[in-house]
Amino acid sequence: MNKISSYLGFCIRAGKIVFGIDRIETQKKAYLLLADGELKENSFKIMLKVSEKFSAKIIVTQNNLLGELLHRPQVKAVAITDEQLALAIEKSIEGKPQFKLYSGGQN
Repeated sequence: MNKISSYLGFCIRAGKIVFGIDRIETQKKAYLLLADGELKENSFKIMLKVSEKFSAKIIVTQNNLLGELLHRPQVKAVAITDEQLALAIEKSIEGKPQFKLYSGGQN
């Protein structure tokens, strides 16, 4: 988890992360979307639209894990706007049961 938290920290320091559904919805580019398992249905629908628009993957975390990794407990959705950091996060997440790649339907 430290590696993922570090990559998310790099995103924050570099300004390559967008917090919250309202801001994600207005982005011009996103390479990876992260959603907390507690994200409401309507908000998740917006994430799906953004995912389709940019061909970005959606990773769903266990409840409250996203906020914990970001050290911001209220955060339920983020978009990564840097391609290399998005790829690094994806690789770090592979095989970890706390993270699920959304592939449609029920997760």
